[in-house]
Amino acid sequence: MSSTTRFILHRGTIDYLSYDNIPMIFSQHPGVLVSLLAVLLAILLLIYFEFAFLLMSVYFIKKKEAISLKQLLQLTILQLRKVRPLTFLFFLAYFLLILPFSGLGFNSDLLSKIKVPAFILDFIFANRWIVVSSFFLVYLILAYIGIRLIFALPEMILRDRPFKEAVKESWILTRLRFFAILGQFVIIGGSILLISTMGYFSVIMAQTAIEHFYPDYSLISAVFAMTLLQGILLFNIVMSTVGIFYIIVDFMDDEGFLPDIPGWFIPQTGKTHFSALKNIGLILFSIFFGIGVCLYNMNYLTSASQTKPLTISHRGVSGKNGAQNTLGALEKTSKSYHPDYVEMDIQETKDGQFVVMHDLNLHNLTRVNKAPQELNLKDLENLMVTENGIKEPVVSFDAYLKKANELDQKLLIEIKTSKRDSADLVDRFVEKYQKTILEHGHILQSLTYQTVEDLKKANPNFYVGYILPFNVVGPPVTSADFLSMEYSTINRNFIDSAHQDGKKVYVWTINDSEAMSRMMFYGVDGIITDEMRILNESIRQTDEEITYSDKLLNFVLGVG
Repeated sequence: MSSTTRFILHRGTIDYLSYDNIPMIFSQHPGVLVSLLAVLLAILLLIYFEFAFLLMSVYFIKKKEAISLKQLLQLTILQLRKVRPLTFLFFLAYFLLILPFSGLGFNSDLLSKIKVPAFILDFIFANRWIVVSSFFLVYLILAYIGIRLIFALPEMILRDRPFKEAVKESWILTRLRFFAILGQFVIIGGSILLISTMGYFSVIMAQTAIEHFYPDYSLISAVFAMTLLQGILLFNIVMSTVGIFYIIVDFMDDEGFLPDIPGWFIPQTGKTHFSALKNIGLILFSIFFGIGVCLYNMNYLTSASQTKPLTISHRGVSGKNGAQNTLGALEKTSKSYHPDYVEMDIQETKDGQFVVMHDLNLHNLTRVNKAPQELNLKDLENLMVTENGIKEPVVSFDAYLKKANELDQKLLIEIKTSKRDSADLVDRFVEKYQKTILEHGHILQSLTYQTVEDLKKANPNFYVGYILPFNVVGPPVTSADFLSMEYSTINRNFIDSAHQDGKKVYVWTINDSEAMSRMMFYGVDGIITDEMRILNESIRQTDEEITYSDKLLNFVLGVG
């Protein structure tokens, strides 16, 4: 599906898919829009197919009725005939909103990228209690709706109920059993998590012991251990997914409205017998599959190694040692932790100058409820930034750049844009700052795709990055030299694809050693952090040879 989406964008000469070009696709590319909607429809139908297949599998198990795979597939395909335009909207809300965000355990690779990015969660929990409580309230409402509607699709599939009637019956059925159903989810989900965690822990600890006492056998045991971990991972995915269907079918059976097996269903007669040829084929398939898994695991364990990424201080702060994007924080962080780069943000002012400021509204840091573009630079420099118990004046980009050059500190300059910016913003920026940027080795990035392209066009010698808030369809087509990626949706495939395109990958914003280690294991080229001390320590540990047990732990944490 990702490849199909990239093909559609390529045919429409659209280089990327992000929040800022969706309106343009709607207004100017009807063919691309229709094609993308068709992909979305195909995804929803496939998810519905998965849902129906697993539900009927558990249904026949509950009825203790043997059914062949061929019959099960035929029955599932028949369910697609029940899809109507009204049910399509229900699928869209149920599968893309309610299930992923309510915490209900229907796992599907097609839903794997639907998650709340870490930077949004960080923003929520960094704000006032009313924002945090509102988030939890929405989460609880979605979980409540998810459980109250949990029987709608089973009613449509198993009892052939019309859409509206199925939704109504599910709402009535769960009215008095809400907490009972919720309790079953907690118990089953908790049990599966506990068993899986104990399995992971036991395998990795056994591998650690073998590496210590029998180092000559560590690679062989690591290959075997990784195979066991893959088995545990498969168990976790299967059982957590099947758990939701077990609860549904068991509840329907207890309440006496689990339907009988349809009369048109032809049961299996007698036991299935495999011919000698089929047995040989099955054995050969198992052998080749096992060899393939072992070869993959051995390649993973022998080739995977941690990289040493560039260290980048987020907004010039480390460990709350100052107020973001101020001269005081820049000097403290540069002298104490020596980052390769200090990431900072600039915006245009009302009089066409540039100020160092991240937020699009000044209120959170200065208590002035205005955008930087509404004030002249001198007015902005009279304001005070208050953060981490420290007060510092708002600083111009000229002063910040001068101080960085005096400290011999390279900068990662993020150009933030808004609708209030002047049309020639990039041209004026390049004309004024290109000489000192290139002389001192500073680099640039932006969340705005066009700004990235304009910077590279204005001066190809600039080293420029494009910021991505999430990974949807893989690396975009861009002239950028690197991609700056929010880390929670990134994976090794994305990094490998970007490297094949000749792009470096920086990740933001990582503040714990576990995630830093995993990103280095994936092969990222730079890490942006609020905790330079932790990052420096994590990188120092890469001087030590990474063990097979470390690689296995990274495999589990990052799901390969």
